[in-house]
Amino acid sequence: MRYIPIMISLLLVLSSISVFAQGTRRVEVFAHRGVLEDVPENTFAALEKVAALGIDGIAVDIRQTKDNQLVLMCDETIDRTTDGKGRVDQLLYAELQQYDAGSWRGAGFRNERVPLLSDVLSFCKINGLKLILNARHACLEKHVLNLVNEFGMSSQVYLWGTLRSLSAEDAESIGRELVFVSPEEMTEEKISRIREEKKYALSVLLENDDRKMVKERIKAGVDVVLVDYPCVAMDILNRESHIIEKKSKNRRVISQQREANNAAYIQEQVKNLVKTMEGEDDDKARTAALSLRVLPQSYTVPPLVKLLEDRKAPVKQNAVWALGFCGDGTIAEYVQALLKDKNTAVRREAVLALKRLGAAQSVPALLETLKTETDVGVKYDIARALGTLGDQSAVFTLSNILTKEKSWYVKSGCVEALGHIASDKAINVLAKTLVADAGEDAAWARTKAAWALAAMGEKSVPVLTRALSDNEEVTRRRAGWALVKIGAPAVKALIGSLREINKDTRERAARALGWIGDERAATSLIWALKDKEPSVVSSAAWALGRIGNPEALPALRDLVNDKNEDIRENAVEAIEKIVAFKEKTAYYPESAQ
Repeated sequence: MRYIPIMISLLLVLSSISVFAQGTRRVEVFAHRGVLEDVPENTFAALEKVAALGIDGIAVDIRQTKDNQLVLMCDETIDRTTDGKGRVDQLLYAELQQYDAGSWRGAGFRNERVPLLSDVLSFCKINGLKLILNARHACLEKHVLNLVNEFGMSSQVYLWGTLRSLSAEDAESIGRELVFVSPEEMTEEKISRIREEKKYALSVLLENDDRKMVKERIKAGVDVVLVDYPCVAMDILNRESHIIEKKSKNRRVISQQREANNAAYIQEQVKNLVKTMEGEDDDKARTAALSLRVLPQSYTVPPLVKLLEDRKAPVKQNAVWALGFCGDGTIAEYVQALLKDKNTAVRREAVLALKRLGAAQSVPALLETLKTETDVGVKYDIARALGTLGDQSAVFTLSNILTKEKSWYVKSGCVEALGHIASDKAINVLAKTLVADAGEDAAWARTKAAWALAAMGEKSVPVLTRALSDNEEVTRRRAGWALVKIGAPAVKALIGSLREINKDTRERAARALGWIGDERAATSLIWALKDKEPSVVSSAAWALGRIGNPEALPALRDLVNDKNEDIRENAVEAIEKIVAFKEKTAYYPESAQ
């Protein structure tokens, strides 16, 4: 109990510098499309992660399919975040549901589907999650509003994007309108005026994990913070995460048509569906292909293979699409022949079919095509297919393409593939991609390079710690979170980075060690409290609070009256956490486990 006097002596200090005064409005934390370091965006996996961590809500993007179904999707096309292709507004919902929206982020998310907004509203109502709904194009407002009201979610939904253009009467039925407040406008007067209008002040911090900046926005008195790194905001607000590793029972279940027993009946069905596929109506043809994929393979594969020889590109495209779902690896040679088709859409569909069929025998053909193909869409699909097939022989070609290719779209596919294959031989080329100085076009590929290196674990630690010294903050951030993901194996190297000449490297290393929370870093972080750079001292103080080692208390007490406000706040918060944890474990020793 010898640390109780420390708490008493800090009461006055705490009351003067606490992030929140008693009686202030509770700030709500919203994750931008999910916890993107961990889960695929705009999916049920993202919703479940946000709910499990105790985050207040999630911002999701809404688009409409060709048959007027509202789904979660950011981009105009599904190419980036599913294993399919095409514009959302040109796809039927039934087709969209066939695509995997999670495997690109990792094998653990295989078979994630693009969610319906109605299912998302149901999930959030049951789990007490709030939503920021961002309609990605106009004319969806009434449809969205009707769904929100149908599920009784008006008190849990904020309007954003084009939804803010609703009439005053319609907007009132939802009841929560967000007003973005820029850092320059963030005054007490501005926020008070927003509240007088019965609206809510929003601060947006995307691609930013700066703890000091997030804290400043929260202190300014906004109602909602929308962030890419919700764990940072949760830590500032001292809200504990209670992670529950379980799958929701409220996911939408896609029912499959049961197989019929009557052979003659099935043959007649297949005959009619194939005839429809040969017709001129594109929607009916695709629907027919959808129907074929659930009928017995022995009946559907032969006529579909025959259709691959049709002269009309749409017929071949639909046939190979259906075969990708209802065939098996034995038909790969027929699909593979279409890699040389004159029609780009047919070639892309053939690549995606080989990927879904798991056609490992087609890897040589895919590699050869990748070297000669000129269309970026086909090259992108081939790269991702090679990653799914996971053949080590693809590493050299993928690395070579990644180095020489001009299109960052194609490069991002190569990065994703190399991350899935996880070969030591790819580490250096992925590291070069991570630190590439190539503008906004390269951002997605660089982000995926950090994720890929994190997935490779300890063997990536040397290149990631070197990236902490990069001139770009965005590179240091990506590398830092990749090291956090690796965890304990990265601690030794991060401790070494606390002695680097570059102050940004030392600061980022201290932050990473705090998130990892390994006791081995405590002594080095205590020494870092003597650093000449205030930002390093502040980060080290915060990290020691996360680790919770009582040996840091004397050094932290010396910083309580430091002239730097950020250092003072972090030192006091760290002391408070350490003492609280020590007192808790004194009464409940099992809590220390």
